Amino acid sequence: MIYDLFTSADYCYSNVQILNIVVWFLGFLWLFWNINLFYFSLSRVSQFFSSLLSWHYENIKAPSINQVKGSYIIIGGSFFLILGSNIWGLFPYVFGLTTQMVLTFTASWVLWLSMLWSSTEYSFIKFFSNFTPSGSPGYLAPILAIIEIVSNIIRPLTLSLRLSINITTGHVFISLMGVSSNFLTVVVILMWGYILFEVGISFIQGFVFSLLIGQYLGEHV
Repeated sequence: MIYDLFTSADYCYSNVQILNIVVWFLGFLWLFWNINLFYFSLSRVSQFFSSLLSWHYENIKAPSINQVKGSYIIIGGSFFLILGSNIWGLFPYVFGLTTQMVLTFTASWVLWLSMLWSSTEYSFIKFFSNFTPSGSPGYLAPILAIIEIVSNIIRPLTLSLRLSINITTGHVFISLMGVSSNFLTVVVILMWGYILFEVGISFIQGFVFSLLIGQYLGEHV
């Protein structure tokens, strides 16, 4: 079987046998049981996620977003979903879901269509009036409206591309380091450092995704 740099992002070449899944599940079950027993309590874990959720809310909140009931449930849920998928994809024998444009584009498209539907339900006239900037000359209004419509249509595409390209790039670099680690020991140390760096990138990408969703929602309200 021939492998290339993008094999890690290909579902057909991912090793997802039941035995590997069971091994990883039992390993993490044992790890979390020991951590919970000797080092942490459930209240501390809950406090960590509560603090993370509060921090996320404070950084994306806007008065216009609060006009849509349940908007933060969707935005916060997308943040944790993208963050969890990004970090989970860094583990061996686990397929990186966020490297696939099918998943990221579908999620972006559904969220974008939901925002359009909510905006038209809130105010149909105000929604379409936003496509023409206020104070623009009358002869430029049709051109500016077309530009605004096109820029809104490509939003789910750019949102999904930004996420997939950044995550796929990280997986490609890890694959390169994995091949080189067979010959150079120092590459192993660099690879583990880069994996920690990718954990940070996973967090940033999840935050950026949810932040842009919040901004788009605020513009349409």
